[in-house]
Amino acid sequence: MKQYELLCIIPTQYADTEIENIMATLKAVVEKEGAAVKRQENLGRIKLAYPIKGVRHGSYVLFQFEAETEVMTEIDRRIRLAEEVLRHQITVMPKGADQKKYEISSYVAPLSEEVDAAPASHPRAKEITPAAPVAVEPEKPTMSMEELDKKLDEILESEITDV
Repeated sequence: MKQYELLCIIPTQYADTEIENIMATLKAVVEKEGAAVKRQENLGRIKLAYPIKGVRHGSYVLFQFEAETEVMTEIDRRIRLAEEVLRHQITVMPKGADQKKYEISSYVAPLSEEVDAAPASHPRAKEITPAAPVAVEPEKPTMSMEELDKKLDEILESEITDV
């Protein structure tokens, strides 16, 4: 048996008690296929990086379980059919993940105003430093306005006479 992690995003339209019921349903789906759930945890609610089906916030739910490789496609299919789940991802659990404490944080786009305004303790604040403004010189015209007018007149006259 291999160890797997399942991370689901549930829309925030559901209350905490409803999320517990959804977690129990998802656990039952996994266990129905012969898997043994070792850990289940509600990681909390955050704003999503982009809207999914019109939903901007979601609750993240994590499951860690042991299962045979053959049943994974059926577990994936059943979770995909669950209406309460916006998105889900099943991965092979890396070593030591069962001891790890997970914490979620909102997505901050690179070079966004949020990063500039973020306190120094924000994880992305140290990672991204705003670039210094660069002075751009305006292009110098290669021909004068009079030369441009003459050129335009020539083009317009040639098209009219060719018709």
